[in-house]
Amino acid sequence: MPSLPRSLYVHVPFCRDICSYCDFCKLIYREPWAREYIPALFDEIDSFRIVPNSLETLYVGGGTPTSLADPLFTSLLQRLAPLLGPGGEFTVEANPDSLSAEKVAIMARNGVNRVSLGVQTFSPRLLALLRRHHTPENVRECLQMLARAGIANVNVDFMYALPGETPEEFERDLLAFSGLGVPHISTYSLILESGSILGVRGYQEASQDVQADMYEAILDVLRKKGYRRYEVSNFALKGSESRHNRTYWKDEEYYGAGLGASGYVGGVRYTNVRSLPLYIKNARKRETEEVVSKDDDLRYFLLTNLRLEEGFREIDFEKRFHSSFLEKCPKAAALQERGLLVATNDRWACTDRGLLLLDSVLVDLFPET
Repeated sequence: MPSLPRSLYVHVPFCRDICSYCDFCKLIYREPWAREYIPALFDEIDSFRIVPNSLETLYVGGGTPTSLADPLFTSLLQRLAPLLGPGGEFTVEANPDSLSAEKVAIMARNGVNRVSLGVQTFSPRLLALLRRHHTPENVRECLQMLARAGIANVNVDFMYALPGETPEEFERDLLAFSGLGVPHISTYSLILESGSILGVRGYQEASQDVQADMYEAILDVLRKKGYRRYEVSNFALKGSESRHNRTYWKDEEYYGAGLGASGYVGGVRYTNVRSLPLYIKNARKRETEEVVSKDDDLRYFLLTNLRLEEGFREIDFEKRFHSSFLEKCPKAAALQERGLLVATNDRWACTDRGLLLLDSVLVDLFPET
């Protein structure tokens, strides 16, 4: 009998404002909507029949979970906390402008032990462009509040290659982020989605060369600061890797609950409806369901595991696919000769250059169909 997922993602779609780069499933916060949404969310979570104390990771994302009014925020965390087993990781995403002392206290009382803070940049000009409403001082205040509450495991999001970002602005951001002393930093080059405000307004992404130069600078500086890149976009001090996100990167199954949320349970990948009225009416209705085929299972495995700096174990690959990696993906040998893949200690992984060229590595690896 296949084992049940040990991770749950919960989506809170509400935001106080819509960031100009965002194309996620989100809505402007309205108290009446949120009051209807939370019970529907609980109904979907109930449908999973998760045994108390059985989960290893909980992740509340958005949207902006901290945009919820305090009573709703409390009820959400109180409902989720009993599902997490001893020693589990409980993450909540937060924005600096909506993370109050009371929100921090609510999290601490309900077992939240990791917070992901949406900082993005320290440049006031770029924050305004992104429609972010915090200041650099807000970020420092948030970190102090979390530390006082005993929540030491903090991630900060760092966006680079922003529209019109100058080399000087990037260098100041890199210095600021690397000097925060937080245990985890997630880095993202700006991807301009067509449905985002910036996309609609015709802004263009930075060139691939500019993005690559910035990425290599980030890699160099953060490594010197003691951070290990354990996934292509994520850096952590020793022992502070995101356990929840590793579930995705190791292509393991997980529950996903909430408006537009995705999950992977029993060999089926699903996405929930993105219409709030439809979700409130029937939170158990899926918008899409995909029974993962053997070929697609291999693709998903490579798409996720090769993002990890450690890659994957050959023995795990053989157990899952009943074949060696080279038998399934013979082009891996040529990628190894080109210095893009490396096999060490019964593991396959990308080299630094391979991670930089990950998209082309994956295109070469996938068996011809």
